[in-house]
Amino acid sequence: MERESTLQILQDEKNIATYNESIINEDKQPVTSKELKGWYLHNFACGAYDVAIAGFFAPVLLEKLASKSGYELDRVTPCDTLVPNHKCVIKIAGVYIDTDSFSFYVVSLSVLLQSLLLISCTSLADHGANRKKFLLFFSTVGAVATICYALVFKPEWYLFAGIITIVSNCCFGAAYVFHLAHIPIFSRIYPEVLLLKKSNASSEKLLEVEEKISTKLSANTTGVGFVAGLLVVFGGLGIVLALNSSDYSLQIAMSFGGGWWLIWLIFPFLWLKEHPEPPLPSTVNKFLYPYKRIFKTMKKARKLKQITIFLTSWFLLSDGINTIGPLAALFGSKTFNLTEVQLIILAIIVPSCAAIGIYIFYFIEKLFKFTTKTMIIIISIMLTLLPAYTLLGFFLPFGMRHNWEIWLFVVYFGLCLGSIQAYSQSLFSRLIPKGHESEFFSLYLITAKGSSTLGPMLSGIVTSATHEIRNGFWVLFVMLSISSVIVMTLVVDIGIKESEDFVKDEIEEQSEQS
Repeated sequence: MERESTLQILQDEKNIATYNESIINEDKQPVTSKELKGWYLHNFACGAYDVAIAGFFAPVLLEKLASKSGYELDRVTPCDTLVPNHKCVIKIAGVYIDTDSFSFYVVSLSVLLQSLLLISCTSLADHGANRKKFLLFFSTVGAVATICYALVFKPEWYLFAGIITIVSNCCFGAAYVFHLAHIPIFSRIYPEVLLLKKSNASSEKLLEVEEKISTKLSANTTGVGFVAGLLVVFGGLGIVLALNSSDYSLQIAMSFGGGWWLIWLIFPFLWLKEHPEPPLPSTVNKFLYPYKRIFKTMKKARKLKQITIFLTSWFLLSDGINTIGPLAALFGSKTFNLTEVQLIILAIIVPSCAAIGIYIFYFIEKLFKFTTKTMIIIISIMLTLLPAYTLLGFFLPFGMRHNWEIWLFVVYFGLCLGSIQAYSQSLFSRLIPKGHESEFFSLYLITAKGSSTLGPMLSGIVTSATHEIRNGFWVLFVMLSISSVIVMTLVVDIGIKESEDFVKDEIEEQSEQS
């Protein structure tokens, strides 16, 4: 028994030595343009799901299927879906819920399960050569699940559509964590950074250049995702028109997005490299480790006060971002009785404006020399104006009271959407302790998706109680307003120093234990 323990220790030491050697070699080798292309093409593959399917089509499809299987408020008369702004309910597990709320509850459940999935696997990706494997595995499963939307042949199968949404959304979230975890890695081994290291540049200069590169990487991959979403939506528009705008055509268009996701995975499979991390000791329980690690990280994260401030703000901000799109799509579909073609055009506008908005705000940042934090504050305040404007419709003759306003709404939202995501990812990547990329980006996404359980759930409860979908925008207004105030208190330089101290303390603890 003692001999086996000794052999395990020797093997662990050998694995760590191998890792250290690989890190040294990695620092000498800059990231190649081919690998960057493979990384960008991963978001080109799955970005369409986030932009088009999860953001617009899935909520509308779930509502349509539920309504066709539901009843009027008298709970007897079958729902008349041809009536604009129809108000119907459906019975699930003995409880009647508003058909508008069904999609919100599905999203909330998928986000909850996604959080458990992220906890289970993302910390393992920070050990050994697992990051690429996890990324490709979850992307493949998510793509196949998305293709299955075409198998929902009857409205009565709305629960099956809900399951597909849950599986695909969970897998997309997990894959996206591993995608984002490459940003701090690539920014450290970017050719320009390695040249500065060789020239013994000051730490301040290194931090400045790494921030610019991480911002550029984040902006580029976000832009690529929106371009992919745009192309998939155009393809979906062609499918809907070819099938004479039938209800089933929307499902075929969504399945097309899954096929797109699956096909483009070929390039990250071939071009992405493994960036090995310290191997997991053989004595560690691989099933319990992720949960211990994430709770340990959350406990230690309290020492990282600036990360805590950022994540608190991000919790509320991401909730607003993730809820505005689906809520606006449902609002337009119900209030203005938008057709499938009109909904697809809306979905075209959002990624088009998002891709443009990224570079408009990037130009503004460079022109006025704003920091990443300042840009986040500006765009957060701009986003808060969206629910505020919609709520004016309760009191004034404008404020999403007319068909043309929904088009201006999505243009404005799209311009803000891409840039707020890019700047948030970039800023957070600068605050992450080195060697904890997947783990902290999983915390980043768990925070985002965890809040996304709250937003749709509250919107669903409010809509079910009042049978007025406009009331859901009160939830968004409050959350976005508070988020804008919290992010103003963030001090980035202190946050970077805290992450460096975090790593030093961790090394000292490991030395004492050994």
